[in-house]
Amino acid sequence: MSDTEFSPDMQPANDELTPFDVRDSSGRQGLVKFFVGCGILLLAALLVLKLYQPGVRDRGDPPKITAENTPFKVSPEEVGGTQTPNQDKTVFDVMDGKTPEDVVNPAKAAEEPITILAPEPIQTPPKAEPKPAPVTTQQPIKTPPKPQPIAREQPVKTPPPATTSTVRAGNSEYVVQVASVRSQDDAQKVWTTINAKFNDLTNQGLYADVRRVDLEEKGIYFRTRIAGLADKAAATQLCNSFKARGQACFVTRK
Repeated sequence: MSDTEFSPDMQPANDELTPFDVRDSSGRQGLVKFFVGCGILLLAALLVLKLYQPGVRDRGDPPKITAENTPFKVSPEEVGGTQTPNQDKTVFDVMDGKTPEDVVNPAKAAEEPITILAPEPIQTPPKAEPKPAPVTTQQPIKTPPKPQPIAREQPVKTPPPATTSTVRAGNSEYVVQVASVRSQDDAQKVWTTINAKFNDLTNQGLYADVRRVDLEEKGIYFRTRIAGLADKAAATQLCNSFKARGQACFVTRK
């Protein structure tokens, strides 16, 4: 049996064989791989340094904040604003002589307590001390005293009481508010004090009207008001008389 029949895959014997050194081939490939790896590592280091360089600063330097790259103002989609239908309808109705259907409720005024002035104490002048008689060494000659006429006591004249115009009584809705306190007992005490101090004004059929008011955050108040007046003019006359004598007040409705 010939060699060709025994190994058909083998080349013919007349082909020349090329020498091959394994050490030479492996050394060149290793160097190439080494330099390629170093280049990749160097490129990665440069990329990392480029990315983190803006955020690196010294401890003494202030931080640098970069603004967003977005527009500060943006034009609205609808130039001129959104149109509200029937916005000026009430104004045109009033100009045409029509009564608007909207009801406006004014906000309540802030409640402020009214302080009642206490009566001032009456001051009496101090008594004059008698002066001591001068001391003399010589005894004066005593002469009989001349008869003095008997002095008659003059009656002490007291000024007439101040006249106050009569306040017309009635059952109108106008009242005069004189105080706003925290409890109902204090409101009644205010009326007792007012009635005693200004009896010439309140003894004409007037009476106290205490009203409880809830002011939410400020709390609950009790308003002392004087009722029983004929109309607004009578209430204004009574309040002016109170103010003239040092008592704060104002006219309102029940």
